[in-house]
Amino acid sequence: MTNKGDSEAQTVGGGFKAINYVMSIARQVGVRKLSASVRSKNACKACAFGTGGQRGGLHNEHSNRVEICNKNIQAQLSDHRAPIPPQIFQQNSIAELRKLSGKQLEELGRLSHPLYKGPGTDRYELIDYESALKLAGKRMRETNPNRSFFYGSGRSSNEAAFVLQLLARVFGCNHINSCSYYCHQASGVGLNASLGTGTATIQYADLHAADTIFVFGANPASNHPRFVKVLLECRQRGGKVIVVNPVREPGLIRFASPANFRSMIAGGGEVASHYVQPHVGGDVAFIVGLARCLLDRDGVELQFVKEHTEGFEAYREFVEQTQWQD
Repeated sequence: MTNKGDSEAQTVGGGFKAINYVMSIARQVGVRKLSASVRSKNACKACAFGTGGQRGGLHNEHSNRVEICNKNIQAQLSDHRAPIPPQIFQQNSIAELRKLSGKQLEELGRLSHPLYKGPGTDRYELIDYESALKLAGKRMRETNPNRSFFYGSGRSSNEAAFVLQLLARVFGCNHINSCSYYCHQASGVGLNASLGTGTATIQYADLHAADTIFVFGANPASNHPRFVKVLLECRQRGGKVIVVNPVREPGLIRFASPANFRSMIAGGGEVASHYVQPHVGGDVAFIVGLARCLLDRDGVELQFVKEHTEGFEAYREFVEQTQWQD
């Protein structure tokens, strides 16, 4: 376990690097276009932390400003890329396109027209939307709804997901799913068995009143930087942030929030009050150890356990049978 007293050189997450990155995106997209996008009534496509909504961009769920991050800006870039030139599909076969990395494919631009691969060809051709709709309608009429499956993107809006499932049901198919379900089905089953629900048990507002926040196996500094701001605020009011991660993430050690001028000048603030680095797969043993420590020191809120949990005695027996050397 590593603590704040470590003397090793630390790299600060966020800061002017994040601002420079945003400026580089602005130069690619255009300042006017990017400004209009981030101020629009929309939702961030990069992560689950909402920005935008009915009060417009740069607001969070509590209407606080300025709430945006470089991941949000990065997501905007895809929407503003120029259309992929038709010559790309005329000159390159599908096999040749397959050799490109995901980053290279994205940098080609955005799709502006439907693509169609005809029988006996080795490449896509651009067709108009009317032709695409006719082709899709023909295929749907030839297809048995009971042998169909509708699969939606986890990055689509709730409105788009509603329309998709409505189309599927009108078509006569109830086989509907999204990539979000596949990504989190296993965690949902585990959470339901342990917590009684497959979803979150808190609201965003609860984080602003928390005295201690655990961060297990996540790197919000890269994946959802706005959460780091919440962690910093927890530390500023005297709370603790305990990070459990085999990898030492610089942005979870110290982070400079671009939305906070003082944080930028001071070189950031300390995020983790305690940084625990178990071996890969050792997080379960760490959690059992925490539970054993709480039981040994009478640190369990028994009234809460009685009113809100089931199977506690079996869990207590399991924990107490586990020896520290295990």
